[in-house]
Amino acid sequence: MKRIILTAVAVVASLVAVLSAVPQPEAGASIDPGSFQFRRGIPDGRPGAIALILDAAALAHSRGPDEHFADVRILDGSNRQVPYVVEHRDEPMALTLVVDRADPPVAARTSVAKSNWSTYRLALPCANLPPSQIAIDTSARVFQRGVQISILRPADRHSRTAWLDVISATVWAHVAADEPVAPLVLPVAPRDASELWLSIDEGDNSRLPITAVRLLLPSYRLRFYRPARSSLQLVYGRSDLLAPRYDLALLSSEVVGAEAVAVTPRAESRSGAIHRPLISPLAFWLFLSLAVVVLLAVIVRLASRGS
Repeated sequence: MKRIILTAVAVVASLVAVLSAVPQPEAGASIDPGSFQFRRGIPDGRPGAIALILDAAALAHSRGPDEHFADVRILDGSNRQVPYVVEHRDEPMALTLVVDRADPPVAARTSVAKSNWSTYRLALPCANLPPSQIAIDTSARVFQRGVQISILRPADRHSRTAWLDVISATVWAHVAADEPVAPLVLPVAPRDASELWLSIDEGDNSRLPITAVRLLLPSYRLRFYRPARSSLQLVYGRSDLLAPRYDLALLSSEVVGAEAVAVTPRAESRSGAIHRPLISPLAFWLFLSLAVVVLLAVIVRLASRGS
């Protein structure tokens, strides 16, 4: 019994030592969550190191990696900022896409549409995703095909009809009948597109079997320390913020290297942020009316001088 008690005391002491070694940064400045377009709850848990996964919605609706996630904030129950460090992971975040075999709209077909091409619609999780990759799997072993990834563009001043804008293309070949085929990985920049079109030139062959298509997104996580007894939320969607500057960044290597609990934010919701116009409608019409009156007075005065 005494031995069990001593062991328990040793375990508690080691836990206390670990927790005391973890830097617990002070909360940052307050900020109004209603000024952000999107907010998401962060699952509750014990205090300690957390790695918050930035999923497709967060990548698409925040200002993203190109702007160093300048508008992304983690807030506690008092709307004070919780300092974080951005971690960029080498391994991408893979999302399996729904593949629908379908023809693009007739007006968008290219000049080779009469050839033996197979086309597939790839529905993206959302629009405005950052530059990513598409990974394509097949069960075939011996083949050679031309492969294209396109975005359907609407008619504009350059084209009277919709058209397919090819954003990535290559020749996919494999000749080892006894070896599985490595996935074909193509770079894509979806921009404002919510779907992509996969086109495969079959030549005079039967259709190449496509077993899976995955979207490989850049993988980012926010590393922070969860404070005790506080509900947290993730907010983003503002164009007027600079990237946050937290003192925690001075310990970025330690924070990123620490063992952490990985969590995913809850479903995204719009915060109802109101983007006020530069001038109210009432002020606009008053200004316009005043301008008309002044203009009429000037015209009358010029007319009287001329007579």
